[in-house]
Parts: sequence; C-alpha cells; structure tokens
Amino acid sequence: MAYKGPDISAWQGDIDIKTLSPQVDFFIFRCFAGSSKDKKVDRNVKLAIECGKPYGLYIYSYALNTAQAREEAQRVVELANSYSVKPAFLCIDMEDADGYKKRNGMPSNQTLRDICTAEGEIFEQAGYYAMVYANTSWWKNQLAGLTRFDKWVAHWPTSGGKQKGNATSPDGENANNCGIWQFTSEGRLNGYNGNLDMNYAYKDFVLNKNGNTNPTPVVETQPSNPSTYVVKSGDCLSTIGSRLGVNWKDIANANGINSPYIIYVGQVLNIPGGNEQNNNSSSTANSSSSTTYTVKSGDTLSGIAAKFGTTYQKIAADNGISNPNLIHPGQVLKINGTKNATSTTYTVKSGDTLSGIAAKFGTTYQALAKKNGISNPNLIYPGQVLKI
Repeated sequence: MAYKGPDISAWQGDIDIKTLSPQVDFFIFRCFAGSSKDKKVDRNVKLAIECGKPYGLYIYSYALNTAQAREEAQRVVELANSYSVKPAFLCIDMEDADGYKKRNGMPSNQTLRDICTAEGEIFEQAGYYAMVYANTSWWKNQLAGLTRFDKWVAHWPTSGGKQKGNATSPDGENANNCGIWQFTSEGRLNGYNGNLDMNYAYKDFVLNKNGNTNPTPVVETQPSNPSTYVVKSGDCLSTIGSRLGVNWKDIANANGINSPYIIYVGQVLNIPGGNEQNNNSSSTANSSSSTTYTVKSGDTLSGIAAKFGTTYQKIAADNGISNPNLIHPGQVLKINGTKNATSTTYTVKSGDTLSGIAAKFGTTYQALAKKNGISNPNLIYPGQVLKI
C-alpha cells in the first residue's frame, strides 16, 4: 500500500495545513537549510499535530564535511525533541539545487556518503527513523553504494514532455526501490493555489503515531558536575552547560571547541571545575546474554542494539534480516548481546527513567528505588549513580 503526502517549506508561506490534512496521509516539513531554521516549521508542525497527522522533518544540507554534518544533525534532533509529538522520521536532503556545494569545492563522493552517514547515525541514535533524499542521478553517481539508510528518491515521470503530476501511479518504477518516492513537483491539493512536491511512501514508518510523543520528563535536580562528560545524542554545549551549571563557553575553551554545536555522540568533554566522578562509569565487566525483544513503533535496529550492548549488524545477522531498515512493530528479535550480570552501577543519563533503566537490567523500578533509597521514583537526575 502507498501513502501520499506533500513536502512543504517556508516557500509555501502560511499554507492551509488543516484543509490539506484530510487529503493526505502524512506531511514532510523542511526544518533547516544548513544553520537557518525554516521560518514556518514550528507553525506547520503545530498544525499537523492539531490535525492528528504524522510528519517527518528534513534538513537541506550545506555540510561540506562530517564535522559540519554532525552539527547539522544535532540541531535537527534538538528541534525534533522539542515538539509535543515527535516526527516519525528525520531526513538529510543531499541535493545541490542552489549550487552551494559546487561553489565551495564539491566534496568527493565518499565524503558526500560520509556526510549522509554521520547525520543518519545521529538521527538513529536519538531514536528516529533516518532517511536520505536525493534525485536518481545522485543515487546512481554521488551516493552510489550508500545502503545504510532508507531512500527518499526524487524522480518525476513525464508524458508528452510534461510531468504527470497527480496522475502518476504509485506502482511506478520507483515503488520497490525506496521508502519514499517524490513523484512530482507539480502536485495539486485543494486549499493551496500552486504546485506542491508530492510523495508516495511505501512503509508504515511514515504513519508512526504510537510511541512518538515526548516521554514524561525526568524531574531533574542539579547534580554536582563530573570532571568529564560523554556527549549523548541531541546534546549541544549550551544544554550540557545548563545541565551541569557550567558556562558553555568555559566547556568550549577547555576542549578547544569553536562552536557550541560542533560536538559528536560519544565525545568525552573535560568539564571545568568538575569532580572525579565520570558520568559513564560502570563497576563490572559484561557477560553474554541471550534474550528476545519485541519491536515497538519507532524502533530502529541501531537503537535496539544500543539498548543491549550489541550492534545492528549482529542483530540483523542473528535474525536473517537483509535490510536493517526493514523491521516492523510486533516483530520478535533474538538478541545475543551483553548486559551486566552481577551487581554493578549505572549512571543516569538525560531522559532516563527508573522503569527504563530497570528494563535494561531485567529488574523493576521498585527494586531499584528500594536499593538506592529513592522515595520518589520520578526524582532521578543525570549523573546520579545507581546500584543495580
């Protein structure tokens, strides 16, 4: 089955989302062009949420290297996480319609693929379905061999020298080659007096309305800041500094960083004035374990792998999955990963809950609360060390 939806940006102005909504299955909104936020994205997302429509976000990328790609991706994740209902997917738009890449020394094809990988992995690490957008020429040339993420392909069939537009069948030549097919730039919908980019989606992830609302936030108290901090998905220096009570500029100076956004997941930062407790410590070695996991809406193999201390490639191999992007809610996966087998400690990360931590270690939040003298299971904070 194919689902239909337009991709929209500030170019369409104050487009009537509520009138368009009954005619489509989903929306795709531009959120950034490089570092410039789309002026209409907040408005458009708000209206889509009010209409109960799932949506995705894309960034028109100006990245010329992987450092700039990580900066772009962190910015997108931070915005996505700010919405009351999160997007169903995030995408990097890898075209060069305005010639920016060409004017600034077109990166090599390998660098272009590395840029896509850097952004897509950050999207996945934040729990989002990741995609890459490009036209068929780019997929055949610049991005040839990039199979790590699902494709959003731009290809506009014509008849008699004109685009077929709304008459394009969803069973066209791209139906089996991508997750989303942008089939025209001359689509029409009631409620907008102009052309629209229209798309067919062939996978249920675009309809992800379950499990994509922001979780109830952990009530955070101010921890004593550690001497080091391991960057997590969605972090930027300003949020890290606010969390730890340290000026982000002091963190930047201590680590030789020029921009509050140019950091990457897993990077270890020195925190000025911190104590000796590392926020990523653990007291025991890992032992192997085997279990099963039932895929939930919004899951990705890489996200599941991170929960169990393994890799998405290993889970795919253990379950006979040829395309790591093709998993579905309700699917039961065999997990041959690792988890701590003896008494250990766990350092709370931003977004953690006791119930979520308990699930990782095969226990209950009540047991964790009792073991750590926690009277209110909602009162945990990043940097807090829990006995498991």
